[in-house]
Amino acid sequence: MDKTVPTGAAMLLAFIGGIEAPHGFDTVYGNNQARLPKPLTSMTIDEVIAAGPRWTKSFGSSAAGFLQFMRATLIRLKKKLGLTGKELLDGPMQMALGYELLKERGFAEFLAGTKSRTAFGLGLAQEWASFPVLTPTVKGTGKAKRTLKRGQSYYAGDGLNKALVAPDRVEAMLDKVKASIAPAAAPAPVLDAAAVSAPDKATVERVQQQLKDLGYTEVGGIDGKIGTMTATAIRAFRADNGLPAGDGIDDDMLLALQKAKPRAISPDRANAVPEVVRDKVPEVKANWLSKVGGYIVGIPAAAGALVKGALDNIPIAKDYIDPLTSIASDVPGWVWLAGIAGIAGALVLVSRHGEAKGVEAFQTGARR
Repeated sequence: MDKTVPTGAAMLLAFIGGIEAPHGFDTVYGNNQARLPKPLTSMTIDEVIAAGPRWTKSFGSSAAGFLQFMRATLIRLKKKLGLTGKELLDGPMQMALGYELLKERGFAEFLAGTKSRTAFGLGLAQEWASFPVLTPTVKGTGKAKRTLKRGQSYYAGDGLNKALVAPDRVEAMLDKVKASIAPAAAPAPVLDAAAVSAPDKATVERVQQQLKDLGYTEVGGIDGKIGTMTATAIRAFRADNGLPAGDGIDDDMLLALQKAKPRAISPDRANAVPEVVRDKVPEVKANWLSKVGGYIVGIPAAAGALVKGALDNIPIAKDYIDPLTSIASDVPGWVWLAGIAGIAGALVLVSRHGEAKGVEAFQTGARR
């Protein structure tokens, strides 16, 4: 299978993936990738298809990868493209499959001007639920007929999906993609991996640091290795700066890094509310759950301490309570409850701070 992806398509796919799965090619629905026995990119297509029902039951959906492929989509593409299923669902394969989906939705026709931006945008919204329709759209017939507003997900109302990007941003990206294609529709340049010598560790570390400084935080750690996360950041940078698609480091990229401006933070991201960030960043959700747990434990414990302290001052009530508390310890019960309330309060404060910092990092682009 030819895994070549033209620059315009790579640019659009990088944009789609940044909305669908900001954590990169190893993402599974709900950011549950840490619960997998091995990274998604080291699994074969057949392994991912086989795991789909289990992921749907455990996570709520079988969507997987940078472009959130559904199990049924992978089965269909495998058959259509004549794949064996033994191929790894790694970054290049995901981009190639994503390009196939773009073609099915009318990418070539859009570039040629025979399909409007609005019509192509509708195709994207039907393929990726986080994308909005670009104009009011009638969906369904009869009793199921409904009109979607501009900016809504095509699947709005199903209790699972909602648009995560503004229609203005989608339109701007589609215009940028179309403008990047020469009138002659010549094949877009693709980085020739064979012609690029493997960079040394020091060069990779320098590139990783430059990418991170420019806002491509998906690059991960500075370790001098081009792994999945670094390759994702390189592809995104190359797409944003008009370089041939690929995940290699060549002289053109090194020069572009010196001239590049910091990555712009979209208004949707900069103004993201905590509820949206929780769905995208596991650490923020974990801190929020810890905070809620602290409230659940702390408030009753504090109330119990106050009540117990008051009852201890009432002789009749004290006569009933003392035999019970003396069984566990000589320490007054209200002290135990106050201690629990204090610990829970500290947990709430730490969790609130962690949640706020996580939201701030997401809004500023420090966490993707």
